[in-house]
Parts: sequence; structure tokens; C-alpha cells
Amino acid sequence: MPPTARRWPIGWWPCCWPAAPWWTPHPSTCAHCEPWATTHLRSRREHLTAMTVAGPVWGIPPTIAPPGRPPRRAEVVIVGGGITGVALLDVLRRHDVDAILLERDHLAAGASGRNAGFLLAGVAENYARAVERYGRTTAAEVWAFTIANHALVAAAAANLDAAHHVRGSVTAALDAAEAASLEAAATLLAEDRLPGVISRASDVPGATCALVNPSDGEIDPVRLVGGMAIPQAARVFENHPVVAVEDGENTATVHLEDASVEASLVVLATNAWTAQLLPAIPIRPVRAQMLASAPVAALVPRPVYAEWGHRYWRQRDDGAVLVGGFRHRAPAAEIGYQLGTTEVVQAHLDAHLRELGVAAAVTHRWAGTMGFSEDGLPLVGLAPACRRIYVCAGYTGHGMGFAVNAARALADRILNDEPLPGWLDAARCAAS
Repeated sequence: MPPTARRWPIGWWPCCWPAAPWWTPHPSTCAHCEPWATTHLRSRREHLTAMTVAGPVWGIPPTIAPPGRPPRRAEVVIVGGGITGVALLDVLRRHDVDAILLERDHLAAGASGRNAGFLLAGVAENYARAVERYGRTTAAEVWAFTIANHALVAAAAANLDAAHHVRGSVTAALDAAEAASLEAAATLLAEDRLPGVISRASDVPGATCALVNPSDGEIDPVRLVGGMAIPQAARVFENHPVVAVEDGENTATVHLEDASVEASLVVLATNAWTAQLLPAIPIRPVRAQMLASAPVAALVPRPVYAEWGHRYWRQRDDGAVLVGGFRHRAPAAEIGYQLGTTEVVQAHLDAHLRELGVAAAVTHRWAGTMGFSEDGLPLVGLAPACRRIYVCAGYTGHGMGFAVNAARALADRILNDEPLPGWLDAARCAAS
């Protein structure tokens, strides 16, 4: 007797029924089935594509204050509502400074809400390469600075639902040259008493070895930015694009589309967009693309960097796998302010997702614009040739690793005239 429930066996398509009893064996290829199957599968692909969100998996933070007009004057005006601007506003307000924040869109609309949420020590390059580029003393200072940044983020996230975890990170070598570089980095890190050890066993496909930093972390960047802004909600003005900043001897002026705000000083926490307001600042825009899958079972225990940092991935608490990078496959096309994704890079991201063993559908595709400085280090402090305009930007793809501590350092400079480290000070632009 045939089964009572009508189910289509694998390789069996309903166009053949009732031409033959549906429970009988069916060839994998069939003249009757092929046209229907092709049309069905194409329709299914188009349906899934239509379901993919063209935007970050993190969403956007809720509006924290009713719309309002900014005051005509403030002691400090911060331009930019990402992680830098929000962190700086919080520090200044805690010291009773009359500071406000202007954001052209919503909070975390830029790179702060479009990244992978990595909290890593150091810069994009590994420690051995950083020592070669910056010298050992500066490299060690940079690593210590980013480790302190993670501590500040952890303290800020302690009372927020920001999915902060310290599970470590993996930097995987996919060829012999990268493996040798990571081994050299591990040796130098140990000598300088910084975290990072070589692991021969790696669950990264194709990896020959990996550098493991057990102190690195991950977070939901949008929840972090939104949560940090809440205590200062009355001082945050979203949807107020700044069109120009004007430096003056006694005051600076921030020009909006239909108004202006005078300030004792202005801080551009605008990262990739800094040069649009202050062309003398050498920060160039570079696009980074990402995707996220539907939730799957636990697969990626901690954030991973590979291929010299050109590809990276992690898994969220809800099971979604995030994959980013591959801009080196089309480097010229990834320079500029365009936020759309491209077929070339997204195809590489898709392929990598499948290499990881993820068969789930892609739910989100997006891009973000990073701000790259000339030497790969942030630019913080008084802008060259300016008297009242400061910058805090140029994180070169590692804003989550630098921004909160950079804002703290700039606040110390503003409040207490504390000197900035030479490698961080924006004054070095004048000499370049």
C-alpha cells in the first residue's frame, strides 16, 4: 500500500503526478520535471534575494530624544553621532561642560553601526608588522592603548544590553608567509608582555596556524552607541547635517542647513567624512562590505581574522554568522563614499560563508565607510592650522578598538591640557 500522506520524495517533482504513481522510484532527471524545477528554483532564489535586507544586521538605535533645534551657542560642539562622538559627549558632560552633539542622520548611522563589532587589540596589521612599521616602543604603546580601550568599553557596557563578550579572537594564517609573520608576532608579544599565543590547532578552514588573543572581545555596536547616549539624550540632536565648520580667533562656527551654532571649540568625530568638512585632514574613505546569515547552530566560538586581515567573521548570540572583508579583490572600486554593495565582493563573501559550512540563507547585506589615515593610526587633537577645531578620527578600520579611549584622551587634552602621544596627535599631519 502506498503511504497516505502526499510528500514529494527527493528528486521528485509534482508535474509528473499522476502520470505515474507518486510513490514509485523516479529518475533524478526527467523531461517532465526539468522545466518546472528550473522555474521553481529560479523563483525560489529570487524570493530569497528579495527577502534579504539591504542594511546592517544591527538595525538602528531608537530615537533617544524628541526632535528639537540645537542652541545657538555651546561651549563644545561635537559633530558626529558614532562611538567617538557619544563617548566624548559623555565624558565632557560628566565634567559639566556645556557640550552638544550634532548628527546628520541617526546615531550610529556611519561606520559605528556598520562594523562587525570586534574589540581587538592593536591595528589591522599584526604586532610583528606594526613593530616594523612604527618601531617597538610605539607599537607597544598602541597595543596598550587599545587594550585600555576595551576596558573602557567593557565598563560602559556593564549596565547595557550590548551583548559584550570576552571570548578571545583568532588571527589565522592561510599561507606560509602569514604563518611566519604571526609566529614572529607571538614572540614579540610575549617579550613585551602583551597577550597573544600561537596555536597549531585551528578550526579555520585552510589555516596553517593561528594567533590567539584570549583578551579580545565582541559587542553589538549599535546597542553600545545607543546605550551610551541615553544619559545625555537632551544634548543629542539627530537629523541635523553639518554643511561647514568655520575656524575663528575667538569662536568657531558650525553651519547647519538652515542655522548655525557658535562654540568655543568644535570636535569633528566624523571619521571617513572628516575631509569633507576639513579638507586638510588626510583621511580617505574606504568601503567595507559585510553580510549576515540566518541563525545556525554554534559554529564560530570567537571572532576570526584571516588572510592578513582581509577577511573576518564571527557569530552572534542569536546564531547569525557575520562575514566581512574581501575588498582586496576589487581595491579600486572600494575607495570612496558609496554605501551600496557590489556583486564582486558579495560573491566572495557568499563563497566564504559556504566554506564555513553555513547553508542558511543570507538575511542582510551592507557596506560601511571607514576612514583611513596615511600611517594607519588615529588622528586626535587640534587640527593643523586651526585654533578651535579638533579632530578625533582616522581609525583605519579599527574604530571599535580605538574610539572610546581616543575620546577619553581628547577630553583630557581639552579639560586638563594633557599632552597626547605623538603617534596619536593630529599635529603630525602638518609634518607629512
